Amino acid sequence: MKRLLGAGVVVALLVTGGIAGAGTAVAAGDPTFYFDGLLDGVLMPGEGRAELSPGTTGGQDSGRPDGTYVYALSKKPLTDAGWSGGGVPTGLKVDPTGDCAPKAGVAGVYLCDVKEWGNPGPSVSAAGTAGHGVTAYYSLVYVPRGASITAGIKEAQTAGSKAIGPRRAHATVTVKSKAHVAQNTVTQSTPTLRAGGTVQHTVKLHAVDKGKLQVSLSPAAGFRRWDDGELKVTVAGVDAGGAAGAECSHSLGDLGYGNEVRCDIAKPGDYTVTYTLKSEATTPAWKLSATAVYEVYTSGWGDNPETASDFAIASSTPVTQRYRIVGRDAEGGLWDYKGTGKAAELFTPVDPVGGNFDWNQYTALTRLGPVTVQSTGRGAVGRDKAGVLWLHPTSGDGGIYKDRIRVGSGWNVYNTLVGVSDVTGDKKADLLARDASGGLWLYPGTGLNSKPFGTKVKIGTSWNIYDQLVGGVDLTGDGKADLVARDKDGKLWLYRGTGSASNPLASRQQIGTGWQIYNSIVAPGDLTSDGKADMVARDKAGVLWLYKGTGTATQPFGSRVKVGVLGTGFAEYNLLF
Repeated sequence: MKRLLGAGVVVALLVTGGIAGAGTAVAAGDPTFYFDGLLDGVLMPGEGRAELSPGTTGGQDSGRPDGTYVYALSKKPLTDAGWSGGGVPTGLKVDPTGDCAPKAGVAGVYLCDVKEWGNPGPSVSAAGTAGHGVTAYYSLVYVPRGASITAGIKEAQTAGSKAIGPRRAHATVTVKSKAHVAQNTVTQSTPTLRAGGTVQHTVKLHAVDKGKLQVSLSPAAGFRRWDDGELKVTVAGVDAGGAAGAECSHSLGDLGYGNEVRCDIAKPGDYTVTYTLKSEATTPAWKLSATAVYEVYTSGWGDNPETASDFAIASSTPVTQRYRIVGRDAEGGLWDYKGTGKAAELFTPVDPVGGNFDWNQYTALTRLGPVTVQSTGRGAVGRDKAGVLWLHPTSGDGGIYKDRIRVGSGWNVYNTLVGVSDVTGDKKADLLARDASGGLWLYPGTGLNSKPFGTKVKIGTSWNIYDQLVGGVDLTGDGKADLVARDKDGKLWLYRGTGSASNPLASRQQIGTGWQIYNSIVAPGDLTSDGKADMVARDKAGVLWLYKGTGTATQPFGSRVKVGVLGTGFAEYNLLF
């Protein structure tokens, strides 16, 4: 797996005689300015680039840089006063970039104007034909405004023979082949973490190069991202055993916001890095993925050795799912509203679903059940103008839907299609269809994309009295998906799910009046993270209202609440689902 990576090993700074250090009087205009050294860059042929500028700069009091960065690049170590190696070897290329320009008549020297806190510098890239082991030696010297540029160039050309300081440093850029770097190997052991307990995970590294070992933790496939403080797992410590030359650290606080374990590996050898995870007693039952990367390549999409290993948190506290709704606009585009789990602000800012697919080609479109923010769920079906039904499975990757799959033709005999999740008790999402005479038909789900529905079964008559049917969630707290229907007088009726294929819906009961003020009703799932399914309804002004679920059959909703700022612009959609 290719990954964009950060910097390599930072060269230590030493304040030595002849080099001005922080707090020392220097030339006017830039008191106490310094930079933190340079990076040894490692490139894969044809991939990435090494930025030569220092990582950070600083100064005390009113110190501001005002002068010139002198960069010197050579095919040889920077100890030759005659500068016979000026320039980079075959296979490497220098891009001056920004405020930098080559010094006329001096191969491999670049001058960059430095003002305020700008930090300019050239970059080096490797051609696809660059040979393994090709190395460029480079240095940086800061010359304050008014000081001698000529002297600064000479100092940069011979920087390898001098100590590194806060205004002078040197490093290398080296090409390493993909085959060579693949000799570095990483393996992991990630046993289960029990809520309220600790566990040790182990990374074994065989290093033939120096580099950085990084371990990051993220939600495993099918699990959503956690909020700050929600996971309740921390790294309690890290230890590096084996060959000498490893310095390790770990993150503090919440996981998943960077590299949780980091080890600088200074020399080849075999290392065993053990880190301890600690969880609170109320940690939810997440499944996590530990990704260990050994960063030899310091820049670009290099093929660094990498391995991933999933592990579970054994807990009786479930991970609360979060759901989304989607709006279709007049141009046939989809807009995604991801649930936050918080009643005060139900959705994150709207995102376009993307792609060039025209969703307005469907005359009927319904989800088969709620769709989570991580794009799990059965998906959606759409009927086109020719009467062909298409299945759009969920992507499972944070998008929404995959490419469509043809289900069959002849679906124009129905005036309503509604996904109802599982009403037959077999854990497969089902579909209801109403024909022109008011007959209600059940298409039992199979769970297969190639043939998503079984043979239809008629389960009702006279269903034309309803102008909206909404299904897919358990509104009564009995674990079975229910159906809601609105009649033409605005009365709302509940059909409790039975979980029986032969008789999937119980007799109706009235649960509301006045619902004719809404032109769209959606049952997205639990939007407020209280374990109870909610509903949302859009009025004719385009305002969205939340009906928070109670989980009881007699009164399945509380009083309506206007959805926050994002709830006022829904009039632009011709369909919500």
